[in-house]
This record gives sequence, structure tokens and C-alpha cells, in this order.
Amino acid sequence: MSAVLSADAAVQANHFDAWQQVISGAFVPLQASGPRQARFRARIRSHHVGAMHLSEISASPHRVSRTPKLIRGGDSGQLKVSLQVRGNAVVCQDGRETLLAPGDFTLYDTSRPYTLNFDESFRSIVLMFPRELLRLRPNDLAGLRARRFDGRRGTGRLVRSLVQELCVREDAAGSRSGLLICDAVLDVLAAAVEDSAEPAAARGDLLGRLRSFIEEHLADPELGPEAIAAENHISVRYLHKLFSADGVPVSGWIRARRLERCRRDLADPELVELPVSAIAGRWGLPNAAHFSKLFKATFGVSPREYRSEHLGG
Repeated sequence: MSAVLSADAAVQANHFDAWQQVISGAFVPLQASGPRQARFRARIRSHHVGAMHLSEISASPHRVSRTPKLIRGGDSGQLKVSLQVRGNAVVCQDGRETLLAPGDFTLYDTSRPYTLNFDESFRSIVLMFPRELLRLRPNDLAGLRARRFDGRRGTGRLVRSLVQELCVREDAAGSRSGLLICDAVLDVLAAAVEDSAEPAAARGDLLGRLRSFIEEHLADPELGPEAIAAENHISVRYLHKLFSADGVPVSGWIRARRLERCRRDLADPELVELPVSAIAGRWGLPNAAHFSKLFKATFGVSPREYRSEHLGG
């Protein structure tokens, strides 16, 4: 099946009805919505290879949702693997939000609500197949939904290569080689799942890794939620959620760590010749007046007073 939809007029909610029908027919019932007063263009090319359904999608920015109401209408027990080829996407399922950059892929379950947000024009390849085809241990799936896999290295690169091979093979739908590639995709995908489990445990929890990243980049005045989220392949909203759950907003954590580094340097006799403004600047706080105000609010004295107290004038 191949379908093309384009709209040159201002997009209103009901203009997504046709596209919604196309993608619901290609996958499972879905909702589609997008920005108003913008051109919308979309294309999907789909075919079956054995039990797998392969789709290549190119479209303008929009949002796709699988809602509880749609799930209650019937679920065929499918898993979807989405490989990002161009543009970024944010996938959300079971409270996990993951940013996909080109080369990344993720897995999600049609039996549970999910959303896909595309804030820019994109291209992606989506595989859909019965859940039982992916050999998983009990409870494994819960930890895999909306999780990012790197398709540029290791076993993930093999998954990416095989999925792209299926996409370009015109004869895959009716050939034995196409079926063998499908089997290989499932085998390598299961291996990628296995390979990802141990490194994730070794790295510790995500919040700890985010804090380490912040510590390493405190000197960068451009360090902020957007940069941190992008570099760690998660959404800004999920980043805020992680830090808020721990009691300290991410901006508050960055500010506190910068002030602590400044406090330490102000008390260091080897840095006595370094101006207060230079110490603030080296830790990402170039506005001297703002730094002085923050420092006094945190430690009760001005930076100069603190230095004088600890270095004897």
C-alpha cells in the first residue's frame, strides 16, 4: 500500500482526518493533530513481509496518539519499532519520554497509550509485528517501552542496517530472503535488548548520570535544560520530571553546584589574585552583579566578604 497526503491551505484540526485514516489503516487506530496555520505534507509507503508490517513515513510536524479509548476499541497485540532517519522525535509511553535523533530507534506497545511528537519535518521507518515474535523474558517489556537504542554502534547498528535493508528491498514482500531478513531483525533486536541491560545497570540510574554531566559542564554558561536533555537523549519535560521528583529543579541544581564551586575557589589561597568576577565567570556565571546577589542569598555574605573571612583580608 502507498498513500500520499498533502495540504497547502491553513491546517485546521479536521484536515488531519484523512491522514489519521491512512495511518490508522496502516497500523492501529490512532489520533493525529498538528499546528494550526501551517502547511502539512505527509507520505507513507507500506507493505507486509511475512508477519511484519513495514512503513516508511515522511511528514511535516505533527503529533500522533494512541489513546485509552482507541485501545478499548480493540488491540491486536502488536509491538512497533520506530527507526528515526531524519529529524527528531519524542516518544512517550508508561511515563517515559525519550528523544530520538537520526540513527536512534525505540520500541513501543500498541496495547498501552503512547504519543509521538514531531516538532520538525521528519522521516522514519516503522516495523509492526505480533508481540509474541520478540522473545522476551517475563516483565522485560515494561523496561523497554519508549527506551532509546543507539543505532549507530554495537548490536543496535545491526538492527538499523537490517531495517533499512528491508525498506529498500522492493522484492522483500514476496521473497524468501525478505522473510529471512525479518527473522534476522527479530534475532538481532532481541540481542540488542540483552546487550543494553548490563551497561544500563553499570551506569547507574539516569538521574546520577545527568548530575555527572552537569558537573562536567558547569563552566559552560550555555548549560541549561535544553542542552542537558539533548545531550542525554531525553525530552526537556522528562528532565524536569526527574529532578522535580528528587526535590530540586534542574535549574536549581545547576545554580547550587556553580555557587559551591565558586565558594570553594574564593576560599582557596592559591586563587587569591583572581578577581571575584573571574571566579564567577569560570563557573558559568558571567554576570558579576547577578552572581553577587545569588551568593549573598545562599551564604549570607557577599563574595568579597566571604573571601576576606577565609583568607584573612
